[in-house]
Amino acid sequence: MSKAPNPHVMNTTTAGPIGLTAFGVTTILLNFLNAELIEKPSITLIICYGMFHGGMIQILAGMWEVYRGNIFACSVHCALSCWHFADVSQNRSLLMCLNTEALLVS
Repeated sequence: MSKAPNPHVMNTTTAGPIGLTAFGVTTILLNFLNAELIEKPSITLIICYGMFHGGMIQILAGMWEVYRGNIFACSVHCALSCWHFADVSQNRSLLMCLNTEALLVS
């Protein structure tokens, strides 16, 4: 006995484009920061972008995919979100070290 698909779920769009955009742009910015192509004063902006666009938007995209019944896309978006949170928190500790050094120099 199979259930008919919910028409409300079938009419919702996929969260793939926004999730992949969040992943791509945030990854590029974090790699620019790691390669020192972006100056250190902009690290706070990149960390905020990584936490909210790379992390939060990806978790929301994963939840959106659960609603649609696409568990694989959910696991991909949520795993990438966790990776961005981990990478950003590593850079956040670098930011705290940089601020501590700035306080010691002044």
